[in-house]
Amino acid sequence: MSNSKVSILLTGATGYIGGSILQALLRHRDAKRFEISTLVRDPSKAKILEEKFGVKTVVGSFADEDKLSALAENAHIIIHTADSADNVEALTAILRGMKARHEKTGDIPHLIHTSGAGVFIQEAREDGSSVQKYSDGDAAQINALPPTAFHRNVELLVIDADETGKYARTHIVTPTFVYGLGHGPLFDAGVANPLTMAVGFFVRAALKRGTVGIKNGGRGIWQNVHIDDLVNLYIGMLDAILSDPEKVSHGREGYFIAENGSSTIGEVAQSIAEGLFALGRVSTSGLVPYAPGEAAQYFGGESFSNLLLSDARCEGVRARREFGWAPKHTTQELLEGLKSEVKEYVKSAE
Repeated sequence: MSNSKVSILLTGATGYIGGSILQALLRHRDAKRFEISTLVRDPSKAKILEEKFGVKTVVGSFADEDKLSALAENAHIIIHTADSADNVEALTAILRGMKARHEKTGDIPHLIHTSGAGVFIQEAREDGSSVQKYSDGDAAQINALPPTAFHRNVELLVIDADETGKYARTHIVTPTFVYGLGHGPLFDAGVANPLTMAVGFFVRAALKRGTVGIKNGGRGIWQNVHIDDLVNLYIGMLDAILSDPEKVSHGREGYFIAENGSSTIGEVAQSIAEGLFALGRVSTSGLVPYAPGEAAQYFGGESFSNLLLSDARCEGVRARREFGWAPKHTTQELLEGLKSEVKEYVKSAE
């Protein structure tokens, strides 16, 4: 790497994934080279980020599209994690800023966009028969995903900016079931959210129902990734881009699934049930199946309950191959850790 400054826009700096990435950027060996900016809704958090952590902040939300575009125009690398998988308007504002940067300076900025494994959702089959498993090592298979798949409309906009627009190099990171508590000074300061959304949905549903429920026998399978391993993927990609951008896949090839193992929905639900039962917050440590249509009451609708309780099978090989990503955490850590970590989700729910 050279010693020149690197302008980075990070969205979601106060969130779970974004805050964890920011924590890693601030402790990076080349942190002094980084000029990090972010859009923050809460003025008090913006002040802490500026004064304590040296991050340039603009107070606003994604509704302030001009602010978002201006921040994007001023960045060589954009790491997009805030409401990134489905917010078309925010992504469009970011791409508009990237295009303006390219047209004015000739620079080709990089977008590291965060999608989600919901794009691979398939209904869990009651007979237990297998469903398709997607691999980021098979570009043709990923490209064959229907445009109607969850998150796919946004992914296609990201790809189009690279392959048709030619004003950006884009890379899509697709986290699977992310687990582990956020940790470090940003979280200690109350700036970033330490909890993953998916576990929170299950815990809040259980607290309302009084038991932990499952559908289809909990057969649905999700891949998973620890938050620390996920962050290392982002940082590994960033390092590779700064070292030799030609070696990092982009556009349709630039699809990176973050996973290091799998579990059934039933196994995850069982760990949550045991943790909540130990706290006296559910009536049994066992799983109580949802009646037809019942899950929708607890997950905000039928489509969302189907999303959380279905199959999303995938394999991540590209990050391992291209820049040596080597995740350390295992599914067993997920299942054991949930039993004690649910208390933090209960506190948040209350």
